[in-house]
Amino acid sequence: MSRKIYDFDEPISRVGQNSAKWGEEYIGSGSDMLLPFWVADTDFRAPDEVNEALRVCVDHGIYGYVRPSASCLQAAASWQQRRHGFQAKPEWITVTPGIDCAMATAVQAFTEPGDKILINTPIYDPFFEVIEKNDRVTVDSPMVLTNGRYEFDWADFEAKIRGCRMWMFCNPQNPEGRCFTEKELRKAGEICGKYGVWMLSDEIHGDIVYDGRKHIPLASLSEEFCGRTITCTSPSKTFSVAGTAASVIFIENETLRNRFRAALSKNSPGVSCLSLVAMEAAYTCGDDYADQLVAYLQGNRDYILDYLRKYLPQIKSIFPEAMFLVWLDCSGLGLDAAELPDFFKKAGVRLSMGDAYRERSGQFVRLNFGCTRETLTAGLARIRKAVEELVKDN
Repeated sequence: MSRKIYDFDEPISRVGQNSAKWGEEYIGSGSDMLLPFWVADTDFRAPDEVNEALRVCVDHGIYGYVRPSASCLQAAASWQQRRHGFQAKPEWITVTPGIDCAMATAVQAFTEPGDKILINTPIYDPFFEVIEKNDRVTVDSPMVLTNGRYEFDWADFEAKIRGCRMWMFCNPQNPEGRCFTEKELRKAGEICGKYGVWMLSDEIHGDIVYDGRKHIPLASLSEEFCGRTITCTSPSKTFSVAGTAASVIFIENETLRNRFRAALSKNSPGVSCLSLVAMEAAYTCGDDYADQLVAYLQGNRDYILDYLRKYLPQIKSIFPEAMFLVWLDCSGLGLDAAELPDFFKKAGVRLSMGDAYRERSGQFVRLNFGCTRETLTAGLARIRKAVEELVKDN
């Protein structure tokens, strides 16, 4: 069978499609429209197999309540096994309407109001939001930026994990783009085990890693880790199906799994029939698509890094080992943190500001490069023009 070639350069307008990323209320319209590089979804068409499976479901014409089929659960488990070496089993899976929902449910299931939960900032904002909105206490052990790379502060990590009930982290880490090594994961897991701390690992970006690196699921490293870990995954980032809102939560420990499901039953309805159809098709047929997507995104990443070196030395990139998000240090622009949002808006782009991730300097922004090279080139050109005008004015 010939291998299908996917065209990630295909221009597909999302304007007027009720897209959060491309919504007029956020980026404007007409000649003043900002180019959006903020919300973390891609501008690529989903795999043909996903779209065809959805068409079959639509042609059936009934959208009633559903439950995950055995084949859907097997597809999700098999994807982890063949792509990441995680020998997950279908019976470990609970499907939730998104990982944010799963994180909130885990907080409710495994901690009590007033309990402490450790995170490592900068980090995707729902991590601390679900902790604090559920009346738990965020304990932050910030990542340390060393020679352009974020790393754990192990002394601080161990000092603060004592007294915490759970560690919640992101691998790969959003927004820094770190793909954590086996050595790092083992050390973190061993420290958590020493103090009897549950571990929640958000691995939603795990399919998208670069330069021959391997994503390593935390739960795959030992039986002991697997028994204390809630692993959160989803086809959403890889296959452009974020709007179908379905995630796969692996919990090997039956007692934990039952507690999680009991908490979920208090909070959430099931997922939609369309989301399960998209999930099964993606995890069954998506290998070629995922491989080509990663190659295309690595090209986008390298294009950004080269462009910054040549034309925008004032903006430094934290090297993305994974994801389609790049974390940019804008301190070389000489602007106050409060001035950065307006600077990029006037440049004609919308990025995510670093303070959303509890980055303390206020000098970082996150740029989503999950788009066509044409869109990326246009956005970088707008930023370059704005920086040149800033330098000229100063």
